[in-house]
Parts: sequence; structure tokens; C-alpha cells
Amino acid sequence: MKLNAICMVKNEGDVIEETLLNARQFCHRIYVFDNGSDDGTWETVQRLANTYEEIEVAFHSYEVFKNQLRNRVYNKYNHLYSDKDWWYILDADEMLTEDPKPRLEKAAKKGKDAMHVWQAQFYFTDKDQEKYHMEDLSQPTTERRRYYRINWREVRFFTNNPNEKWSENITGRIPPHCGKFYQDSPICRHYAQRTPEQLIARNQMRINNPYSFFHIKNKQAESWVKKADDMFYYNNDGKFEFPAYDKFKYFANELRYWVQWRTKNVLQLPFKLLRS
Repeated sequence: MKLNAICMVKNEGDVIEETLLNARQFCHRIYVFDNGSDDGTWETVQRLANTYEEIEVAFHSYEVFKNQLRNRVYNKYNHLYSDKDWWYILDADEMLTEDPKPRLEKAAKKGKDAMHVWQAQFYFTDKDQEKYHMEDLSQPTTERRRYYRINWREVRFFTNNPNEKWSENITGRIPPHCGKFYQDSPICRHYAQRTPEQLIARNQMRINNPYSFFHIKNKQAESWVKKADDMFYYNNDGKFEFPAYDKFKYFANELRYWVQWRTKNVLQLPFKLLRS
């Protein structure tokens, strides 16, 4: 079984090298799509691609980001792999703490074709803010950001189909041939909040995107600073605190969103029927 990654990246120069070198431990190939970086990210990606055979530049484009750009990467390479192989949706600021392949092998034996990850969200906290003026920015992000909470889950892995392309008209996170999820999920470390400057730039870029990130349109970067006392501290040892309460809260919120979505669709049904 081969595991290949699709990594979309734009202006993640302070973390992209850590991300790619982490993924290199587990992946056969990491196909990178640089989405018009202008902060040194593109140069770092090129350097790493010239150094490590596992890292390959798939595309370099100035198109506005949308999830379907990942489909393009898949379509360029899926014919090279078999239906026993898997894909990994690698965000440019995420790192796994363990090899996911043993879980993927178990998933395949059970007839599953997709798998989530739990995200340990690392935050820029009030304690980080207090000492930021003295912080050594040459240190890796993983050394400087230690406060986290596991409070989100996303699909990250799916099986390859060498005979079927993934239309760029499809907005889903995984191709249509997948949908049987393996319930066990690894944990990845998500470093979306690294410095105040990065937070502001990230927020602005997403607000200006007409296709994606609608959930953050009305948020301000400053409001994202969390209280360290509400977080757990990570010792870079692969061990995480994940209380049952946090897992319950996540699934309760998911159920609430699903009920709201279903209710909204039911209420709109008479109007849709009238229009038709």
C-alpha cells in the first residue's frame, strides 16, 4: 500500500518545511500545489522538491483557492496507483504524530475507503501574547506553540481509483467513489495560529476568498487569542489529553448543525415546490 499526499499551500513559509518533512516520514509522494505564494513558501517548496524525491511540485498557479483544485492534483496522478493505495489531504500547517498506514490497512480489510483525523488545534494564547516580544522566531513553530485542544475532526484519507477522475465540478472533500468511513481516527497537530501577523494575514486572505471559508467571514483575528488555562500543554511526546467531554461536545455540535440544516431544508421545501 502506498500513501500519497495532496498539499495545497499559500504563504505558509514559517511552517511549510516542518509540514512537508513530517509527511515525508509516512508518504510515498507528496504532491504540492502552490497557490501563488509570495512570502518565500514557493522557494522553500522548490528547494525541498529538489532535495527529497518524496516531494514533488504538481502545480504552481495564481488561481483563487477552492477545494476543487485538489481534484486536479488527484487527476494528474491517480492513474499511477492502484485501488489498494490511499490519498492524504495534507493541509500546509498540519502534522501527524504517528504513521497512519497501520490504521489504513485495517480500514481496507474492513472494506472502508475513507478515514477522518482528530485535530489537536494549537492556539496563540494569552500566555504566548505576553512573551511574544521576546520570542525567538527562528525556533520551529512546534516548539513555540504548545497549547492545544482537540475539538475538530475532518476527513483526510481516501482510497485511490485508477480508472475514475474526480471532476472539478465536485466540491466534496473526497471523491464520489468513497464514503465508507473507518471509525478509528488518528490525531494530527494543526498549527493555524502561529503569530499575530500571520493570524491577521490569514484572516484577511480568507475573508477575500469568494469561494471558501464562509464560517470565518465575520470574525476578527484578535478575537481568536485563547486563554492558555483553558488549553492543554503539549510536551512534543505524541501524547494528548482528549477528555470524553470534548468528544461529546464535538458530536453534539455536529448533531445540532445537522438538525438545523435539515430543518432549514424542510422549511424551504414548499417554496421550492411552488417555484417548480
